[in-house]
Amino acid sequence: MNSPNFATGIELKPIGQGFGCEVIGLDLSAPLPESDFARIRQAWYDHSFLVFRDLGMNPEQHIAFTRRLGPLHIMEREFNLPDHPEVMVIAKEERDGKPYGSRRVGLGWHSDGEDKRIPNAGSLLYGLTIPPEGGDTMFADMYAAYAALPQRLKRAIQGRRARFSRIDMHHVHYPDLPALTEAQKRDRPDVFHPLVRQHPRTGRSSLFVGRWARDVEGKPSEEGRVLMEELFAFAQNEAFTYRHRWRQNDAVLWDNRCMLHRAMGYDEERYVRHMHRTTIEGDVPRMAAPE
Repeated sequence: MNSPNFATGIELKPIGQGFGCEVIGLDLSAPLPESDFARIRQAWYDHSFLVFRDLGMNPEQHIAFTRRLGPLHIMEREFNLPDHPEVMVIAKEERDGKPYGSRRVGLGWHSDGEDKRIPNAGSLLYGLTIPPEGGDTMFADMYAAYAALPQRLKRAIQGRRARFSRIDMHHVHYPDLPALTEAQKRDRPDVFHPLVRQHPRTGRSSLFVGRWARDVEGKPSEEGRVLMEELFAFAQNEAFTYRHRWRQNDAVLWDNRCMLHRAMGYDEERYVRHMHRTTIEGDVPRMAAPE
């Protein structure tokens, strides 16, 4: 059953069993009352990601809305909007003979900032120009993945942390890019995060893995790698996933603390895609208590 409408005409339509929810009718051209915003925020916690349909949103509104969810993280990229560095541009366009946006980003399953000491809490991606085919985004529910783990795997990871390594995995995920410099390696050292993460708002436990996870702290390297590969493959099971087929003026807000996502490719020679993204600062991942 759909949730009751907001006074402002917003409607909530859950997509699945506790995973994903459409928000219809949000109008950011007028002030959004705190009571209405609080319901959107709670829906985000309850459903892990929200899809906003037919949303008119300029960069100022994009930033203001996201900031109500938490402090904003400014991506260290050359493709942020010049007058709004909180907004990262994802596009294949060129302006004045130079690339205007970041291309081919996020093509593997991950959560944003997973290879940092403090990963990002959330991201809000807005579609200004959408190709007629391709360019979808996949999402995976890590609450459900953890709940469905076989007991032997739950026992193997309880109380343990994974090693997330930009240094080890850069050449795997970006084989066409130059190798990391020594300065870049110093800037992005290995980090360790709990494999079973407790969400700071919901208190729920989720599997915390991603494409930068290399092995498991306290286990022999090869044994840890095999375990990570098994967990990562399990997390991608279609039983836990949703495929978002973008429409123009869609926005998607997702929670990096309890889900994975991945971009899917499209024909960049035939089509244009132009998107804006804001990113929310996170918190140090918290180890979930043993069951």
